[in-house]
Amino acid sequence: MVEKEEIVETGDGPMTVTIRHPDGGGPFPVVLVYHDGPGLRADIHDVTRKLADAGYYAVLPDLYHRIGPQISFDIDGIAEGPGAPEFDRLTAAVTSLDDDLVLADTAAVLAAAARDAAADMNSKAAMGFCMGARFTLRLLAARPGQFAAGSALHPSNCVTDDPDSPHRSIGAISAELFVGLGAADTISPLELNKPLRAELGQPSVKATVEVFDGADHGFMFPHYPAYQRHAASVSWDRTLELFGRALPTGSR
Repeated sequence: MVEKEEIVETGDGPMTVTIRHPDGGGPFPVVLVYHDGPGLRADIHDVTRKLADAGYYAVLPDLYHRIGPQISFDIDGIAEGPGAPEFDRLTAAVTSLDDDLVLADTAAVLAAAARDAAADMNSKAAMGFCMGARFTLRLLAARPGQFAAGSALHPSNCVTDDPDSPHRSIGAISAELFVGLGAADTISPLELNKPLRAELGQPSVKATVEVFDGADHGFMFPHYPAYQRHAASVSWDRTLELFGRALPTGSR
């Protein structure tokens, strides 16, 4: 496996991008990975390793680059809840981002990947967790026809009162989707996501939605208290099956 870091220049300064892909020249289908609130840590890097093992060119941008390089958060400290220093630090980091900033960063990441002969830019997917799932849906709606597939796991903040709430743009997505939701999600409850599920169920939208009984927010990550082996395993199976079917393989 090839593992490397690149510095990509954005409109707001340098951003570290971690890239992992199989050995050999490729080109390999590109999967853009958006991290969740807790940032760059072992669980997120393991996602890109798994994708690279499966034959993909996995790209992981550091979305928090504006407030510090490759920052992450202590999961136990976050679990203490509002008022705890680590929780409040996480909240400040999450609220420092908005969709436009992330989409601008993404444009810079894709331009950099296009200069790498190992990346097949004609075969792209996106994958995200929590806020990263929101960014995945935003990206796919903003670039219809450019991405073949997307996987959004325990999404957060996808249904709001704003006129541009992410769920309202689902109909613009041409990519095939897998969306995994936790029935016991305490951060983004199932009831809150009813409008999102309704939009994903429209006949024009190619989406598979799976709700996992007993799964809380963060069920994908082994080092997170909410990890649920069944939900994570099934979500990975669905995601890799989708990517394998939807992405032209080139020389993979």
